[in-house]
Amino acid sequence: MSAVEYRQPVWWGTFPFAAGQGKEWEMAGLELGIARQPSEWHVWTRRTPQQSEDNHEWRQRDRNVLSESQAEFSRFVFRQTAENAQLLPRLANRSVVVRPVSPVFVPAGQETTFYVSTPVWVALYAEGAVTPLFDMAVVIPRDTWFGPSPVRGELCYATKVMARTDLGQLLPRPFRAVTPVHVKNLGNDSMPIERINIPAPFLPVYAAESGRLWTPALNVVRDASNRQLQIRIDTGITPEAGHVSLLTPARRGSDEHALIRVFDNFFD
Repeated sequence: MSAVEYRQPVWWGTFPFAAGQGKEWEMAGLELGIARQPSEWHVWTRRTPQQSEDNHEWRQRDRNVLSESQAEFSRFVFRQTAENAQLLPRLANRSVVVRPVSPVFVPAGQETTFYVSTPVWVALYAEGAVTPLFDMAVVIPRDTWFGPSPVRGELCYATKVMARTDLGQLLPRPFRAVTPVHVKNLGNDSMPIERINIPAPFLPVYAAESGRLWTPALNVVRDASNRQLQIRIDTGITPEAGHVSLLTPARRGSDEHALIRVFDNFFD
């Protein structure tokens, strides 16, 4: 896809580093410092204990990065470093269970689209490296178990959402990506939406001109027997997003068997 001109500043992108130059980001209580040397990349990280998913403040500056005594320090050694590095968002490395703040039901014969958001990870890509130099949550979500029993299910992350049906009511947040969840209830009674298991490792991240982060939509159909769910991931992005550009691919490809296991426990 062609490059997107964002209407507001964004924290991700490609950044040039002269040899010996450092840059620093503050992201919702995560402090990140990156410096380039002729044959090494240096990375400093530090978290404040008061981190919150409701904090979406950030800033970036060129300056001396955090000292080793103040933060975790890592060195990544190359034969020779290139000038540019990329800082990009990715979705979580586990499924994310979203719980609407208030009870939600889809009546029999009705359909709707919920716009839910999940937290993103930040990854550093250096030219010449096969995998990201680091890959971490901006704000670490809490853990939860999702499944019908203590032995059948999976360890996930948890987050609360408003489950908006009007995109205009969902404020853009720089450290969360929006996933439309289209639900169609062909059953003969109301369908409760209590917890939704978003298969984050199977979803790529796109950016719209507004600076909002998006993933493909999930389409869910409940059949007339009230027992079976048909679920698929869209191959593209909803037209509501406008002009978008792919930032990072999904962590996992179309592993059919893994997706079946996730979708077996899609609703709780």
